[in-house]
Amino acid sequence: MIDTLTHTPRTTTRHTTVLVSAVITQLMIVLDLTVVAIALPHMQADLAMTTTQRPWVVTAYSLAFGGLVLFGGRLIDVLGLRRAYRIGLIGFAAASLGAGLAPSFSVLVVARAIQGGFGALLAPTLMALVNVTFPRGAGRGRAFAVLGATAGVGAAAGLLIGGALTDSLGWRWCLYVNVAIAAVAFVVGLRSLPPTVRHGSRSHATDDALGLLLGCGAIFSFVFGLNQAEQHDWTTPSTLAWLGAGAVLGICFVVREARAATPILPLWLLSSPARAAAYLTQFSVGAAQMGAILYLTYYFQGFLGYSPLRTGVAFLPMAGALMVTAVFAGRFLVARLGARGLLPLGLAVQAVAFVVFTGLTVDSSYAQVALPSLMIFGVGEGLTMPVVFNAGTRGVPDSLSGLASATLGALQQIGSSFGVALLAAYATHATTNYATSRAAALKADIAGALAQAHATPTSPAGQDVVHQLTNQLANQAQLSAYSGGFALLAWLAGGAAVLLAIGALVMWLHRTQRS
Repeated sequence: MIDTLTHTPRTTTRHTTVLVSAVITQLMIVLDLTVVAIALPHMQADLAMTTTQRPWVVTAYSLAFGGLVLFGGRLIDVLGLRRAYRIGLIGFAAASLGAGLAPSFSVLVVARAIQGGFGALLAPTLMALVNVTFPRGAGRGRAFAVLGATAGVGAAAGLLIGGALTDSLGWRWCLYVNVAIAAVAFVVGLRSLPPTVRHGSRSHATDDALGLLLGCGAIFSFVFGLNQAEQHDWTTPSTLAWLGAGAVLGICFVVREARAATPILPLWLLSSPARAAAYLTQFSVGAAQMGAILYLTYYFQGFLGYSPLRTGVAFLPMAGALMVTAVFAGRFLVARLGARGLLPLGLAVQAVAFVVFTGLTVDSSYAQVALPSLMIFGVGEGLTMPVVFNAGTRGVPDSLSGLASATLGALQQIGSSFGVALLAAYATHATTNYATSRAAALKADIAGALAQAHATPTSPAGQDVVHQLTNQLANQAQLSAYSGGFALLAWLAGGAAVLLAIGALVMWLHRTQRS
């Protein structure tokens, strides 16, 4: 065990340096998802990606991150804190460089998955750094608050930075920038990282290897099943097989963790209603945020004609509403409502935002629908941010708070991959169904327009008519799919809010009866 550090000027400086290094790394991790989302249309065009391949640029990263973050937490004890942090930074930077240099879709996806794997090592290492450097007192709370604020600001900053880099230097620089950020974090923390702290017996990377395989297998099977649904159909044998395998492996994972001597995910973490509510919220927010950002990125650039930079600017009202609401909630609402009130309230507000988003049409402007929806969504996220981390780690011993924090990070990343895969699958089939159902009407419209223009289908004027009406139908089909996807997100967020509200009510009734 490490002795409690005395608060001399030298140790205070070292604490600050560690926190700065951790904040820079946290910024890099959370920035990576949104910075890539803004650049995705340009990636798709440059590497000739298909619509079904496109989501895997995001999913490969978040899937590897979410599936391996608990294993990354286990590796900290094996490698040592300093070594784990440095290996994570170097590996993440190298994978980012490889992704930026990728000549094809396959190389890009592999590099993104490797990025996610090293991110899964970095995320719990950050929490361990803060746990060791700030073992107790007000400094600990402030340090975790700074990390939490960095997560929110980093996600918003990624949208703006991604737009600026894509516009000025190209999409590859959205990945190269991680090399510079990782180098700064490495240099800042070079001399100030605390030594490894061990709690009891030494852990091994192979502890609960079966649980790790089952958990990763369940996550991969389920998300890959959603990808199969996007490429084929929900009822095809491959889709049903992968989704079924995910369900079976998930059940086996729960059974294994209940019996394992050193489980990779102790099930007692879910025994607290507050922690369970925080985990459900993190998953829901991850799915909603990334799904909405990808939809809106293509809407802004494809329908409104925004540049990547202007797209990033268009998201700023969401970031502003998030930060203002988070400060207000932290000062005035947390003490009054607590996690039981703020978590369902935040998800309910996000559901309202998605209902407003369903009003997007080919004729709607940014100010009419997108702007109010983004601001409402930012308010919803701002209500949950001040309490998610505290609720997710409440009642957990200091020695295991890193594991609880890693679980929060894993669920957010898994939620992100789930949201991207689900909405991509929905949009693909909704667009096809919309166009198919209106094929006969399109032929009639084309025939009428050709007759009115006194043109034949093969003439230049006739080809212009066909092209214009076909594009109009394609745009309507895409916007109809986006509207339906936002409605689906509204149901998911609203359903999670109802579950949390019912749970809070049951707990309140139970305590009332006991008293």
